[in-house]
Amino acid sequence: MEVTQLTHINKVNLTLNNVSYEEVNQTFTNTCTTNCEAGNGIFYYSGAEELKDFQNWYSRYHGYIAATICILGIVANLLNIVVLTQKNMISATNCILTALAVADGLTMLAYFPFALFFYCIHSANVLDADKNSLSSTKFLFFYAAFSTVVHSIAIWLTVTLAIFRFMFIKYPRYGPLLCSLPRAKLAVALVYLVTFIFCIPNIVALSVVPYTKDELNRTIWLLHMPENTMLQKVIVKGNFWIQAIVIKLGPCAGLTVLSFLLIQSMREAEQRRKNLRAKSVKPDDDNRRDRKTNRTTRMLLAVVILFLITEMPQGILMFLTGVLDTHFFKEIYDPLGDFMDILALINNGINFILYCTMSKQFRETFLDIFLKPVREETRRLSTGFTMIPTQNGKISDSDATLV
Repeated sequence: MEVTQLTHINKVNLTLNNVSYEEVNQTFTNTCTTNCEAGNGIFYYSGAEELKDFQNWYSRYHGYIAATICILGIVANLLNIVVLTQKNMISATNCILTALAVADGLTMLAYFPFALFFYCIHSANVLDADKNSLSSTKFLFFYAAFSTVVHSIAIWLTVTLAIFRFMFIKYPRYGPLLCSLPRAKLAVALVYLVTFIFCIPNIVALSVVPYTKDELNRTIWLLHMPENTMLQKVIVKGNFWIQAIVIKLGPCAGLTVLSFLLIQSMREAEQRRKNLRAKSVKPDDDNRRDRKTNRTTRMLLAVVILFLITEMPQGILMFLTGVLDTHFFKEIYDPLGDFMDILALINNGINFILYCTMSKQFRETFLDIFLKPVREETRRLSTGFTMIPTQNGKISDSDATLV
């Protein structure tokens, strides 16, 4: 489970002891609303109190906003899959984009019931047996494991997409061979497999534990990462650094470098085309192909940059959490957890808008699939009218006749 998700699921330092339900719930509430040293109101980081106030205010709306974004995002990613798998859209790039749409859609599909149950139906800052029942905590376990895997897959598919596009632009002679459809399918399969393997420590580290009883003697269950043995401590620590470096900061750093390389390669390719046009007249087909390549590269670059905007801050905060004290996590990282989740969800669902606005082929294919009768009727009407000029050579609306 990603740290940002862990903070909202397990905000209390879980230690199995004999305390009353009232004491547990009060401790949980205090932890969620103050996160200050020993409850004395002292914050170690400047601006921490304001961040905590923001968290308390925003958490009341987070579930509804997240659920709405998830619904729209799931629909958008389904549309992406339908369009990108059409015969005229089959390519190495679209193969990776399709796999990315699947991963993004599954991420939002998992987050939707989580947001609905733990934020809308129940309060995020209240610990009770109805919200923290055994069945709901088991679902939480599934969500934590599953969402981490599919979101991590989406992250590395974005890296794969940038690598393929860079190779295609940088090496135009060998690009079609290096970035072929079979290689794209193999890359997608490897990303799914290797990412799952890296997420195994996250799954192993989690466990469902009984915490205490409420006033009706009902058991309150919580998700916990136990550190009772040396092996458990190694797994938990290793899982944190895997999430911080391999899943977050590493891909962000790689994509930053690849973005600059892509921009540089585009400029070099444009300069090569200008030099060729100066020496000889280039066929119209080649010019159209070059323009299409540029549009595709710009669109994919927009996908990568939006990913960096939404994921880089969380990667940096996770890294700082690992190297600084626990006060940073409580006072800076945790209050921003819900907001960072929203940014990630927006990124998961926004690609459809990018494709429609930046890819003519995607847009035309989408319209042909879902608005074909309307388009055919429009074409019929546009070709079925003939405009007859008047005596002075001008055409008016009353001069149109159907043929």
